[in-house]
Order: sequence, then structure tokens, then C-alpha cells
Amino acid sequence: MHHLSARISNSRRQSAIQFSFSTFQEVKMTDSLKLFTFAFGCAIVQCGLLQSNAVAQVPTAGPEYDVLRDDAGEWDVEITSYASGTPEVTKGIESNRMLGDFWLISNFEGKMMGLEFKGHGTTGYDAEAKKYVGTWVDSLSPGIMHMKGDYDKDKKTMTLVGIAPGMDGNPAKHRLTTVYKDGRRVMTMYITLQGGEETKFMQLAYTRKEK
Repeated sequence: MHHLSARISNSRRQSAIQFSFSTFQEVKMTDSLKLFTFAFGCAIVQCGLLQSNAVAQVPTAGPEYDVLRDDAGEWDVEITSYASGTPEVTKGIESNRMLGDFWLISNFEGKMMGLEFKGHGTTGYDAEAKKYVGTWVDSLSPGIMHMKGDYDKDKKTMTLVGIAPGMDGNPAKHRLTTVYKDGRRVMTMYITLQGGEETKFMQLAYTRKEK
């Protein structure tokens, strides 16, 4: 009888311990689930706030970009090269498109100095510096030219200046002036070699392709 009573007592203690452990596990899992749910909710709220702030901070394109938007489209180009001393005229085409509201992307194809020529340019506006900025790469040079300059609204003239290899392979100053008139534009490039004077290198006359 004593042994039976001891077994019952042990059995009850084990059941009580198991019940207490199970209850502890359930409470612990419930608390963990509540904590996870709270943390997940906070993460969603923070993500939403970040997204709303990102949308709110996206800049808008001002009137400085009008001249860039006007260049978008397809253009026929008459190229006059003065590199040989005697003007040589060839033809080319240029395709321009806006990348969002801030960058004009240009792709050029034509012939220059008897060679097939392809070029790629970007033009934008640096609001902090209050300067137009651009880059240019082409199939006849391994270098990249970075340009910076201004647009004169009264004269409807864009002037950009950059450094790139000249005909002698040495760094040379390049000055590009683009005059806008009657839906057309004429870009003239001047180059100043080291120790030399500025010379007219080429002129490109752009006419918009008919649709």
C-alpha cells in the first residue's frame, strides 16, 4: 500500500512538473510571438516612413532643363571639319532622349576625317554649382571629356568647356558653343593645344528630322 501511495505521489509530481513546464513554454512562445509581431509592425511603419520621405525628397526639374528637353528627338547633322586646314563637309545623325527629367542622353553617328565615328554624350544641370555639366566619349578616343558651362538665355547660346586629348595626344582645352535659333542649333568646337592659340576645329549644324 505504501509503495502504491508513493507511486501515485510521484506520478502527481511528474504531472505537475510537466504541466508547469508546458505552461512556461506556452507563455514563452506567446511572449516571443507578441515581441516578433511588435518588431515586425515597427519595421513596416519605418519602411513606410522611409518610402514617403524618399518620395517627398525627389527634386523637381526647373526651367534650366527646358533647353535640354528641346534637344530631345532625331536630328540630321551637317559636319564641317577644319582639322586639315580645308573645310570638309560630311553627314551624320544624332538621337537624343531624356533620362527622367534631369539628363539628356545623346547618341551620334557619322563620318569624321574619313573615318566612321560614333559618340555618346550626357548633359545635365548642377543646381548647387548653377552650371550645366556634361560628358562625352567617342570611338576615336580612349578618353572621356567632362564639361561644365553656362547657358545665355538672351543669346540662346550654351557654352561648355572641358579637357580632352587633342590631335597631338596631349590634353587640350575644348570649348563648345551651341547657338539655338528657329528650332535648329549650330555647335562650334574650338580647341586650344598646349602652348598654342585657340583654333576652330569643327562645326555641326543640326536640323530636326521630319516625322
